[in-house]
Amino acid sequence: MEGYPQSRSEIQANWKTVMTSAKAVKRSKVALVTGGARGNGLAIAKGLARAGATVFLADIAADLPQLPYPLASAGDLAQAEREVRALAPHSRAQVLDVRDGEAVRAAVADIEARTGGVDILVNNAGVLVLNPLTRVPDSEYDVQMDVIVRGAFHCCRAVLPGMNARGWGRIVNIASVAGHRGIGTGAVYSAAKHALVGLTRALAMEVANQGITVNAVCPGTVKTDLVRGLGAALKLDEDAAMAHLSARHLTGQPIQSDDVAAAVSWLASEAAGRINGTSLFVDDGWHVS
Repeated sequence: MEGYPQSRSEIQANWKTVMTSAKAVKRSKVALVTGGARGNGLAIAKGLARAGATVFLADIAADLPQLPYPLASAGDLAQAEREVRALAPHSRAQVLDVRDGEAVRAAVADIEARTGGVDILVNNAGVLVLNPLTRVPDSEYDVQMDVIVRGAFHCCRAVLPGMNARGWGRIVNIASVAGHRGIGTGAVYSAAKHALVGLTRALAMEVANQGITVNAVCPGTVKTDLVRGLGAALKLDEDAAMAHLSARHLTGQPIQSDDVAAAVSWLASEAAGRINGTSLFVDDGWHVS
């Protein structure tokens, strides 16, 4: 019959093509990046999209009253979605407060319904306030702990059942050099990032035999809107803020978001399958200075 294979070899060739296509679809990964509207989160999302992943960007896209600087806006999130979709057309952005466990569950369930599940989770959402401990109000303590630690906990808990079922997963927590070394007037932030490193190590041990890796990327001072905002809150212009906050880098220069993104993309890849429970420093040597 016209249009149908006429021989066994043709049937086998067509079947091979179908199976190759099916494997290619299977290899396409789905990533969830929190704090994805700008800065490190947007760079990470673009890096994963370039590597072939479909990326869901999540961001609160609103200011928090406990912080002395603005966060990303709804407009920032919409622009981030456009930029990532230019690299991975099925990517999407959504407003999400990672402090809200039920909202996180619903967001992950929606991604699972659309795509089959989250393969790569990047817990990037974070906030930073510098204040001597005796001047830290409870609200300032709460917002840093809730966004950094509680948010990562909610997201890990939501994606792990699907990762377990599929037998593959990558979780990358964006910690900080402050998760290994304290920073002056940043006791709460340091405590939160230390907790995130502890979560990374313990969870890696828990899920290692299920084909899942859990690692942390620990940047130094990165040239982002968050750091610029913090500098402004300290009454420093941008150059002075970057110089002040990058002083412990070996070169004295700030890290770029693309440097952080490159580390995340590698840890999320097949090539890093035997890297588990570790911290990858992207800090220009701060941790050894």
